[in-house]
Amino acid sequence: MNLPEIDFRKRISGNTILFLFVLSLYTFLFYHGAWLSDDSFITFRVVDNFLNGFGLRWNPLERVQVYTHPFWFFLLIPIQAVVGDIDLTGYLLSYVCGVLFLSVYWFVFTRWKQGILGAAIGIGILFSSRIFVDYNSSGLENPLSFLLLLLFQIKFYTIYADRKFAVWRNTNPESIRSQNASLPDVSFRSNVGTETPTESAADSDSIKTDSFEIGLLTGLLALTRLDLLLFLILPWFLLFGRMFRGRRISFLVYSVFGMLPWITYSIFSWIYFGSFFPNTFYAKTNVLSNVVERIAAGWDYLRISLKWDPIAGAVFAVHLFWIAVDPILNLLSRFTSFNKKDWAPEWNRRERGILTIAFGEIAIVFVYLLWVGGDFMAGRFLGTCLIVSLFAQSLVWLPRIAGTNRKNVKIIGTIAALIGVYFLSAPTSPLQYAFRRSPVRVEKGVVDERASYQDNVSLKGRLHGMKSDSHPWAQYAIGIARSNAQTDSQEMQRVQITTNVGLAGYYGGPGIHWIDLLGITDPFLARLPGKGFPGHYIRLLPQGYKEYIEETAASLPNAELDRLYYEVRLLSEEDLWTKERWKTIFDFALFGKGNFKTRFPAGFSYPFVLESYRNTLYGIPFSNTNDEELNKQLVGEYFGTR
Repeated sequence: MNLPEIDFRKRISGNTILFLFVLSLYTFLFYHGAWLSDDSFITFRVVDNFLNGFGLRWNPLERVQVYTHPFWFFLLIPIQAVVGDIDLTGYLLSYVCGVLFLSVYWFVFTRWKQGILGAAIGIGILFSSRIFVDYNSSGLENPLSFLLLLLFQIKFYTIYADRKFAVWRNTNPESIRSQNASLPDVSFRSNVGTETPTESAADSDSIKTDSFEIGLLTGLLALTRLDLLLFLILPWFLLFGRMFRGRRISFLVYSVFGMLPWITYSIFSWIYFGSFFPNTFYAKTNVLSNVVERIAAGWDYLRISLKWDPIAGAVFAVHLFWIAVDPILNLLSRFTSFNKKDWAPEWNRRERGILTIAFGEIAIVFVYLLWVGGDFMAGRFLGTCLIVSLFAQSLVWLPRIAGTNRKNVKIIGTIAALIGVYFLSAPTSPLQYAFRRSPVRVEKGVVDERASYQDNVSLKGRLHGMKSDSHPWAQYAIGIARSNAQTDSQEMQRVQITTNVGLAGYYGGPGIHWIDLLGITDPFLARLPGKGFPGHYIRLLPQGYKEYIEETAASLPNAELDRLYYEVRLLSEEDLWTKERWKTIFDFALFGKGNFKTRFPAGFSYPFVLESYRNTLYGIPFSNTNDEELNKQLVGEYFGTR
């Protein structure tokens, strides 16, 4: 029998070769730039406690949701169970999310004509951004946020650009077709454009699938971090208010099905922790900063973050330019002989919509950051904004790259060259991590966090024998744990007070009960007023609090504060289904009984341990101030003005 000749040689396309180069470059940048933040070890301690049978707890005696990223947390658990090394677990999950992000981004653009150039420019910008590279590790949820938000943007614009929505938006299909003429097909549906304006069974099934997928991505984003929902406000408004206007019930029903993972976890959190929100929500909202102070701090955060990452600032500035220039040039063209076409691209309605929606999403997040006072980690909450902006601009520019217009070719070539020069030579480029140590920068409470941990808690250091347990905060906790193990009387040593709970908490082990003066991991202190710079709002430690935990005191000296502490313990330590606990849950959630400002009258104060304040970073400026003067000043700051 003669078999046909079979050629087993496989052709490797230029697309594949270039993508492998992208992954190699990403791996190189990841190796030199990956790090773990102190905050990531807060989550790592809960992972460790869970795997050792203590449950979802920070301190083994308390049920407190100290992590803000449940989805990220639950992904860490099985990896840590297999790997057994928390550093490698954090790096591995971050790297995998980064590779998946790049794969999706590359696939979306390279399936179109001239898409390789568009994908290469976009990824080149991301690789040149410290915000993107720094927070593609850190041990925090950012890499997962990048991936899920990209998937949501793809799904949303798939629906947004799908011509079949002419049916229930009562829009002329020919009008939609003309608007989409220069817009790349983001729908992945081969039959788009072939449908007639009548709803078929296939259309109905597609609506159900779209609704479910939108709901699922929404739920996963909420599980990754609740404030990621800010990016979804405008898309959901358009989906519910316009795109599914004729099928709102169906859209809502199937979206809710998709959100079931988030809904299920929210119910679990309400039962187990006594709250829908993580403890960090209370720690960072029960603060004494007024609106003006918060906005000033938020502005500093945005300004400093973008100053340290100029290419991210340039992406936002260009996006703003495309939004603002169109109406300005239209006005000039109307009243003068000015020719708009000589100065700016002629956006069609759909392209303007994409740019405007993305800009609106980013604007909402920027306003939110101003309102809450920003953060202390430079750039941490801007990486998602960068991805939304870059993706939207790439969508509208891609068909123009595919054209033969010589002017467009020159513009794109110039942009690509500038990005390449910046990446290779700019002092702020992440490529410099491979050749020099980054300076530790602190400005107005905003910190270059990666630079702060590059010596002890980095992947490159780890592979050269420098483990995260070499960090001074880890060594401090390890010393306490060893001391506890060598003595029979541990009661007075097992309770420790600190403001840096991550590394210390993880390496101290479950035998140490940590009192976190910032309230991030402490359910009681999170309810008390905090003051300081963003992310580090220090509490005044109530007298008797440490002694109560050590079981050397029966109550707090202040009876009203002791009652609040009792109710907090009902949530975090009492049996789950007691009537008193559930009454407290509803009182806290509905009537503000868990909020210091609304529970107590203006001027209410409690006796506090002055020495614990002096031992923190905030106490350093008062080293020459006597106790009486400092006590009076703190009473005025924390309790005198409300």
